Amino acid sequence: MYTGKLRQILLIIGDLGAFYASLVIALTLRYQQLPNLQLQQQHLNSFSLVFLIWLIVFYINDLYNIRALKNNFEFNKKWGVVILINFGLAICVFYFLPFTPGFTPKTNLLIKKIADIGYIKVESEFEALLLEAELISKNQPFFNFQAKDDKSPLYIKITSDKIPLVSLVRKPQIAKGDFTKGPFPSARVTRSLLKTVRRIFPYCHHKNPKKPCLYVHLGLCPFPYASAENTNHHLKNIEAIKKLLSGKSKVLLRSQVADMQKFASTQKFEEAQNVKSQIEKIEYILSEFRNPMEFLTQPTLVDDLAATRLKNLKVVLELSKTPRRIECFDISNTAGREATGSMAVFENGQSQKSQYRKFRVKFKNTPDDYEMIREVLVRRFKNSWPKPDLIVIDGGKGQLNAALSILKKSAVEIPVIAIAKKFEEIYLAEKPLPLRLEKQNPARQLIQAARDEAHRFALSYHRLLRSKKLYEKIA
Repeated sequence: MYTGKLRQILLIIGDLGAFYASLVIALTLRYQQLPNLQLQQQHLNSFSLVFLIWLIVFYINDLYNIRALKNNFEFNKKWGVVILINFGLAICVFYFLPFTPGFTPKTNLLIKKIADIGYIKVESEFEALLLEAELISKNQPFFNFQAKDDKSPLYIKITSDKIPLVSLVRKPQIAKGDFTKGPFPSARVTRSLLKTVRRIFPYCHHKNPKKPCLYVHLGLCPFPYASAENTNHHLKNIEAIKKLLSGKSKVLLRSQVADMQKFASTQKFEEAQNVKSQIEKIEYILSEFRNPMEFLTQPTLVDDLAATRLKNLKVVLELSKTPRRIECFDISNTAGREATGSMAVFENGQSQKSQYRKFRVKFKNTPDDYEMIREVLVRRFKNSWPKPDLIVIDGGKGQLNAALSILKKSAVEIPVIAIAKKFEEIYLAEKPLPLRLEKQNPARQLIQAARDEAHRFALSYHRLLRSKKLYEKIA
């Protein structure tokens, strides 16, 4: 941010702009009474221009730091007290709150007390939610607690009963001895968090010992009232959930690995497989989402991770330069019908959804991924979009060769690789055998992220076309 004399100069210029804008308004109102419409229009145009310049100058020192990213941000008073913590997709709107009429007294008070906005960039809404809860619990901001429209914040509660129950509650319902995680301002996202946890560790949330609930039949509740064995299973899951929500994931993983080895040594292979499945799900969460404390100790974590992945990718693929722009292509179809292609774009290691492109395959209606890849790439290079530093194809050696044939015809020299889903093998043009990287390898994680985005984008477009086709047949 700008400080000192430069900021004072900017504010003076802003005040002069505001004064001149007011003068223009007065003159415009006067000339509205005259028949000279051209002169009236000139003054209206002048006012619009000056007002726009004033807005830009007055807020330039703060707008410099605005980015429309998934993040967690804080409103601070001048002496450094945090007054509001929230997460969202765009901060810019808060800079224009004073110009929008019709706010509640609470919002008007918030606007008056805002002196600065800070943010911590994260990679997902899930991480933003956990970080938000951590920051609210740590700072106790006024506008997160005292100004909630008579609603208390949400918590995940695990009771201290003989058979612990898991539920989503507000603070007055929390008793002494209960395990709590929160507060969470968003009920929708908190339920989503519990849903994710329940798929890994089934738990009970009801007190009816006679009638099993629907979750029992879905395998999402161990029904601890049925037997002592079920009760022990439920208690073990509850302890695991507490560790997972408390950020003790490494301790939990070590415990789960020990249990798996114990079951395997006693030839209880079904139990060992169940624990292995839980371990894989926990590892997936840990690879996709991070502990909120990591963002607090290292606010630039997202950018640092992206830089590490790019650096590692350059080394692993032996590229001549860092792949700042990566384009990934995928095909989706059902027996060749309603075939679609997608292009996902990553810049500086992070997805750029506004630059994604989708293609409806026109010249092929039979299953032929190779020809579809060729068509999509031909159409891509007919456009004047920025040139990528690396192209990733979702598929194996055949899809890679199809892509290379188009680049050769187009006289385009760009490194191309392909990633196959089954074993996550990476195929390179100059190597006969595929490359296999560890799950934790940063380069593999970046390639997988690009592939998953391209797959998701192509599949969603294909489903849309398929639904339209089905509707046309029914109609």
